[in-house]
Amino acid sequence: MYEKIFGNYPQVKVINYILINPKREYTKKQIAVGAKISRVTLDSFITDLIKLDILEKEKSKYRLNLNSKIVKILVDAQVNIAELIMKDQLKKSEIIYGEALNDDEFEEFMNSLDYEVDIDEEIDKLENNEHITITREEYENLKNKQKSINSSDNLC
Repeated sequence: MYEKIFGNYPQVKVINYILINPKREYTKKQIAVGAKISRVTLDSFITDLIKLDILEKEKSKYRLNLNSKIVKILVDAQVNIAELIMKDQLKKSEIIYGEALNDDEFEEFMNSLDYEVDIDEEIDKLENNEHITITREEYENLKNKQKSINSSDNLC
């Protein structure tokens, strides 16, 4: 998430990766692979992340310093950004669904359909839980028959 905002920098990739699973311990190799950077690149700045109290090192493992004020702010920011993005996406989807067709356009669309449905019969089927099972071969045959009927209708 931070990469979209701050850019495709190795430090951002590492922080973004470690924030995904903040309680886990990582080796340098795991961090490099997970962040999709080289081990050499990670080696060039991992001590800076330790000095900034973003990471803690214990033996050969690294983990997020959950007591760090910086880390707490990063976690809070990540949650807030995710909520903003989610709200924005919901607004966009509401706009798309709400403005797709007005009532007149929807009515015109429904009236343009070439087949008739017996609503009472369909409701009875649903209420009685009726299902029709056919094989793929039967389905293909029906589909081909429908195509030939449609093409013969177009000739008339």
